[in-house]
Amino acid sequence: MQKANIIFFYGPPATAKSYVAQQVAKQTGYVYFNLDEFYVKVKAQTEIEKLNKLMQVFQAEPKNYVVDGFLDKKAQAVVFFEHYQKPRYVVYFQSSKDEVEQNIRMLSTEEQKKCRFQRFSNFLQNRDELLAYLKKFQFFVTVDAVQKGLSNNFQQSSDLIIQSIMNILKPKVLVALTYNNEELAEVYLNKVETELGFKHLHLETLCEEELAKGTPQGKQMGAFLNSGQVVPPQMQIELLRKYLYNDPQQNKFILTSFPEKYQEFRTFEDKLFPITGLINFLKEGKTVSFSAKINPVLHYSAEGKNLIIQNEDLGPFQSYLTKRVKFGIVIGPVMSGKTTFAKYISQKFGFNLIEWGETAIAQLKEKLSTVPGEQIEELTLPMIIKYYKDLFSNVTNEKYVFDGFPPGCEKPEQILQFLNLGQASWVLNIGIDQTNQWIRYKIKSEMDAAAEMTDDDKEKMITNAKAHEEILKQVQVYVQQQPDCKLFKQDTNYSLEQNFKSIDQIFGKRVYLASILANLDSDIYEALKLIYINIAAKYKMAFVDVEQLIAKNFEKLSNDYEMRWTKQNCKNPSNFTPETIMKLVKQYIDDLPIQSRDVLLWGYISADQQGDKQQQEQIFPRATDELMMVEKSLGQIKVLYAITEQPLNSEINDPEWVLEKPEVPPPKQEGDGGDEEPKDGGNADGEENVPKFNIYNYQWTKSEVPKNMAQIFMKVKQPNPVQLEVSDYSFKLIYDNFDELFQSIQENNNHTYFAQIQLQQPIMD
Repeated sequence: MQKANIIFFYGPPATAKSYVAQQVAKQTGYVYFNLDEFYVKVKAQTEIEKLNKLMQVFQAEPKNYVVDGFLDKKAQAVVFFEHYQKPRYVVYFQSSKDEVEQNIRMLSTEEQKKCRFQRFSNFLQNRDELLAYLKKFQFFVTVDAVQKGLSNNFQQSSDLIIQSIMNILKPKVLVALTYNNEELAEVYLNKVETELGFKHLHLETLCEEELAKGTPQGKQMGAFLNSGQVVPPQMQIELLRKYLYNDPQQNKFILTSFPEKYQEFRTFEDKLFPITGLINFLKEGKTVSFSAKINPVLHYSAEGKNLIIQNEDLGPFQSYLTKRVKFGIVIGPVMSGKTTFAKYISQKFGFNLIEWGETAIAQLKEKLSTVPGEQIEELTLPMIIKYYKDLFSNVTNEKYVFDGFPPGCEKPEQILQFLNLGQASWVLNIGIDQTNQWIRYKIKSEMDAAAEMTDDDKEKMITNAKAHEEILKQVQVYVQQQPDCKLFKQDTNYSLEQNFKSIDQIFGKRVYLASILANLDSDIYEALKLIYINIAAKYKMAFVDVEQLIAKNFEKLSNDYEMRWTKQNCKNPSNFTPETIMKLVKQYIDDLPIQSRDVLLWGYISADQQGDKQQQEQIFPRATDELMMVEKSLGQIKVLYAITEQPLNSEINDPEWVLEKPEVPPPKQEGDGGDEEPKDGGNADGEENVPKFNIYNYQWTKSEVPKNMAQIFMKVKQPNPVQLEVSDYSFKLIYDNFDELFQSIQENNNHTYFAQIQLQQPIMD
């Protein structure tokens, strides 16, 4: 027997429940059902009458309902849930007692106040018991009914409530662009339907079916088609709404033959909700093409939502949809330093560290014990695997690093089983030669430096090396089968500092900055921004418009950080500390559906941007601080673009500051008394072999002029300089030139560039 699909709205009066319920019903196409009006209509007065009448109407007309109201008491809810059906959701409007009473006073007429206060009193009498029961169910969800304060700003607050509820109800919808590889698209979409439970909606076919049915909507579409016009996007969206929300069991869709213009995508998202992503089917070796106008591919590439598919593997599609745990493993023979590197990766790049020492094993034994404070006697490998498999299935968007495989994980099948806890993202293999391995062994064992390696020690080293080689073979097999997993090699025969720099290059981002140092009108600004969006799309970079990001988070930022007084655009990055900006940028990058090693920041560095600055603003923030914080938070800067109207001075020519060296007093003679001078190679604190600092051993310059971004970058990074002169008719030169820079960086990760883009006339007269 078909049953109704019901969403109950439960909460105190004067929390915008009725308005929100009506709007949600309108957006989903569900039937709006006012519970109080229904009871009056059917003349139901007792609890039993109300419950019976309600179940009867839902049984007689099993539709999709948004019910404005909920059952009064726990006993009614128990009967409804256990003897009729459980709802799809019970949405609870949470609000404090003071807030509700204020809303009643501010949002009610004198006639309504008495009634609403009485209803609120009845609500409070039954709330605690009913809520305790509802919280046991997964279909119970809570929304903040306060937001900005209904009594102060009803429209904005209620819109935020609607948005939070629609985020719960909205299905996953991806739009597939099939025209670049139709053969692959057909096979792939069929697999997505049969293996992953998505429903494929071909919009053109849906319109034809609606026409054939002769529905009122179909007749309206026919009128447009018969007159030689295209069916308006608004009409297509209303047709899609019916399919997207009709079946609560089906909440995953792929749309094809969808309008391909950017504005039509915008209309869809304005009227419904943001799409989950764009699937772009391309042939092997092809990349996103350059476009002189914003289009869906560029727009969703900039949002990290353009999923490029070039073969039949469903792995990238599944990874895109689920924010699975990302983890990696550091492996290596004894004395290779794998624990040191695992700890460094954890601290520097925000990974949760998992070790296998005695303390860690003891903690794990205690966690697996059923008796609080006690440990299980034996910890087996299957127990360890099950524990972390369960952990990874219950957390999302976290990063873990394992310091090697767990104890007892040696056989090929065990290694592969452990790597499949979720899906390993990377494995770092530490290499070390035998000589250095022996030196480290002697240091750790506190042996004499001249001691020779014994036969037993040699045998242990050889056995361990062979075991490591077997582990590495299985890791290589896994990596070949899992294209999303990377195998990195780190040679640790060099200094620790050099090794850490190599680790930084593996795990850190490669950053590309586009700093705007000219006053641009909006058309030029958007045209230049589009060039860099094209670059990011072609090379699969994360694109971040820093000023736009600040605007989206401005309310939170202005609360967290007290902005300085300024005449500049309040959303200019230079109004905030570099730490604040980088924290915001890093969070945005981490939340992108598609992760990339390469990040392009548009509108940053900001310290040297032109504007109406006061005298004290000339030196804050400093370009030095911004550049340093980018590399500290994200990774190495590979290309810094400076977009200017005038040539930018990138050299430092400060005058020399000559210090006059004072006369050296004659050395003290024996018996002169006084404090004894420290011996050569030491200092007054007794530290040996530390040369004393002498200010006269250095060359000094002096200047009252702060250094600009170009001067700092050229001095510190010593990049290769690039000079381009462009006008609005030749902006594509920036795009074309970047290919050469990117290929150079791919071939040698140490390459860095400073590119000055000088704007020439005509610039859109």
